[in-house]
Amino acid sequence: MLSGSHAASRANLGLRPATGAAARVPLAPFVAAAVVLAVETTTHLLDFGVYHLRVTFLNSANEHSYSHWLATVAFAAGAVFAGVGGTRAASHRTAWWSACGIFGFLFVDTVSRLHEHIGFWPVLYAPILLGLAFALASIARGTDRAVVVYAGLALLFLSLGIHVFGPSVVRALGWAPAGWAYQVKIALKEGSELAGWILLVPALALLALRPASR
Repeated sequence: MLSGSHAASRANLGLRPATGAAARVPLAPFVAAAVVLAVETTTHLLDFGVYHLRVTFLNSANEHSYSHWLATVAFAAGAVFAGVGGTRAASHRTAWWSACGIFGFLFVDTVSRLHEHIGFWPVLYAPILLGLAFALASIARGTDRAVVVYAGLALLFLSLGIHVFGPSVVRALGWAPAGWAYQVKIALKEGSELAGWILLVPALALLALRPASR
């Protein structure tokens, strides 16, 4: 049976579960993600319904919208915190550095707009997201942030699914691309993605900055 100090040591950097309060699912990250999803959806639909998508800052489909800028910041922060975790972690170092590399690639892609020149980007993005999912799940498994990380990853895959299949569904139902249904699709796609990063990056930061084991 593990002693208290040994169990605490193994919990450092999110490597093993603690007992008691650590086993409880934190509520605040989910509240923050829900608020982000609601705000992003509302602002995009407001821009569509009132301003006819003329306000670039609010248009979720535009690369210069606030949601895209926040995602870019999340990629940079994710790369930094994963790198910190990689230098301090007693185990899962490969997972930490893999996450650092993937976040770094996503940041460079967003800044350079590389994906705009790749017609099969969703096909390429899927394995990248899978790699990030495996890395983050390995890091968070058995910690008090595991459920938060799993939920964040689920939102990212949901966003990808909406992006890939959403247009076909809208067309199959006979809804016009310029209508409300298509704009709701865009808002939900971007909102679920941003909410996913809001869950993932702070959780990664918390795990990376926990006291290193002695």
